[in-house]
Amino acid sequence: AGGLARMVGGGSGPGRGRSGVAWVRIWGDRVGRAAVRVERDVVVRARDGVSLVVDVFRPDGEGVVPVVASMSPYGKDVHWADRYPMYELVDQGEHMVWETPNPEWWTERGFAVVRADARGTGKSGGRLDVFSPADAEDFFDVVEWCGVQPWSNGKVASSGISWYAMMGWRVAALQPPHLAAVIAWEGCTDFYRDWGRQGGIYTNATEGWWRRQILPQLNGGGHASMPDDLKSRPLCDEWYRERTVDLSQVRVPVLSAGNWGSIHLHLRGNLEGWAHAASAQKWLVVHVGSHIDPFYADWAKELQLRFLRRFLLDDQQAMDGVAPVRLAVRRGREVEWRDEQDWPLPSTQWRRMYLAQRELRWERPEEGSVPYPASFGFTADQRLELTGPVALRLWVSHVADDMDVFVHLEQFDVDGARIPAIGPGGAATPVPMGVGWLRASHRKLDPERSLPHRPWHTHDEIQPLEPGVPTPLDVEIWPTSITLEPGQRLELRLLADDDNMGDLAHDDPDDRRSGRGATVHFGGEHDSHLVVPVIPE
Repeated sequence: AGGLARMVGGGSGPGRGRSGVAWVRIWGDRVGRAAVRVERDVVVRARDGVSLVVDVFRPDGEGVVPVVASMSPYGKDVHWADRYPMYELVDQGEHMVWETPNPEWWTERGFAVVRADARGTGKSGGRLDVFSPADAEDFFDVVEWCGVQPWSNGKVASSGISWYAMMGWRVAALQPPHLAAVIAWEGCTDFYRDWGRQGGIYTNATEGWWRRQILPQLNGGGHASMPDDLKSRPLCDEWYRERTVDLSQVRVPVLSAGNWGSIHLHLRGNLEGWAHAASAQKWLVVHVGSHIDPFYADWAKELQLRFLRRFLLDDQQAMDGVAPVRLAVRRGREVEWRDEQDWPLPSTQWRRMYLAQRELRWERPEEGSVPYPASFGFTADQRLELTGPVALRLWVSHVADDMDVFVHLEQFDVDGARIPAIGPGGAATPVPMGVGWLRASHRKLDPERSLPHRPWHTHDEIQPLEPGVPTPLDVEIWPTSITLEPGQRLELRLLADDDNMGDLAHDDPDDRRSGRGATVHFGGEHDSHLVVPVIPE
């Protein structure tokens, strides 16, 4: 890319030319792509007067256009190649930034793209307190600024991966008047259950993310430390609740995208978000692949474009033929795309797989027990598809008053070779087909919100185990898609830790409740079982 640079008036703040005006650059190329008008370091005033600094990319012309907006503490000026030079991105471009829409691709199709630094990071002022109410209110103010610019048609969408998706959910719940749609791609909606303390266990992967992604972008002192806050708050208190999306207030059209392999943070929130958002028009797609590549794939950009044309450009037919739910159903190492009408799938037959002596079976077993940790297997005699949420009722006794339960679902082919799921880093980071966690002292359920296939823990009090007494635990296993062919094996693994998960492990030495020495009980009055979503042929 190259072209003409010129100075124009407008705004004030850091990053200006000597005359105090914003730099605007017009980008084009030799193959005739539409020129991109770039305005760097434009200041938007938050409601409390803090300067929020944004970049604007828009088609070079006089007409009004819809806006795709995003905001994060990752640094709007950090080019993708500078952040992750080893990552070969599907989309390439002069203006590419981690996990955000490609400005060149979108402006070529008639959209403006606005990227903002979150307060306290990059060039924005103020104090960073991630996912606090101020974070969402700042994005509200950026959305409203976008909606009233002379080059805007008054319709704004939020879009992006991960953090950007989370902010999309949160700003939607605040209902800014100019927000017309949200693309939430692999985000989360429940800050406690999806991220901070999965099953009540501290998610210490936060610390590496904080060091790599956040600390380099801070522009001052006195900022809140999210890892410290998470460590000091074991129960779901008001701090977590104010960082959790009120889905009953999400009413704009939503395109929610999950990934079967994003079992560390993102999958649950996108499915729960889609299911419980109050939006009258909403679509769900669950794909496979790395955490990054699918967002930029041709099929995904086409879907995003259709969605935004429908709600930002009033193209009434743009989403015609797109099913409410589209799933990449996993068939061993392959996938089969399938359209559905709802989630969980309307055809689901909820069945119980009972734990027995080292096996899973459809029939209730005789009473027995095995030491914890333990594995239980099932070999299919015909094709068996399990697509949906999974729950585990587990009876345990322990010599101690607490324990952490780590649950993995694994699939093996007829030769006994593991069939791994594609993890966040692609095929190089294999993960289990399904995961779940629960700290036994957090077993208290909310009877109003719990479902047989999706227990809902309150996480509002500690209930110690009575040593030696069998106690039922209901473990939420995040949704999955597994297809067993005849002779293939499903294995339920009850683990004492998940240290094999690398960066996704819950291995903080100060936050562990060992399950070694515990006993798993089954049969008789101890009906340990999986609730599985059987999908008929």
